[in-house]
Amino acid sequence: MSADEIPVEQVSLSAMGVARAPRPTEYAKVPSALYHLFQPAGRLLLCLIFARDAFREDAPGGWTKLGSGLSERFDLTDRYVRRRAIKTLERDGKVEVRRRPGACTLLRLKVDRN
Repeated sequence: MSADEIPVEQVSLSAMGVARAPRPTEYAKVPSALYHLFQPAGRLLLCLIFARDAFREDAPGGWTKLGSGLSERFDLTDRYVRRRAIKTLERDGKVEVRRRPGACTLLRLKVDRN
């Protein structure tokens, strides 16, 4: 019997009782030369994602300090622009904020599970 004569039947994973594996974490790279194309709130989100992945948390519970180094890296040096970006993300429910008089603001991304 040749290979062409062997009957072929395609069977799906679910028909075999195999659960579909979850997708690996997806992400997109954004070159730093393109940060200026994002609105300040978008740059702040990029900043928080970068800081979380590159430096880990600054305080227990996933909190990240928004210090001068991160602010400069993502062109958020104007304190009024930075403040409006924080308020926008907080209002939209994207971040939680801990404001500390005389110290760096702490931010934490809210992760939707949907």
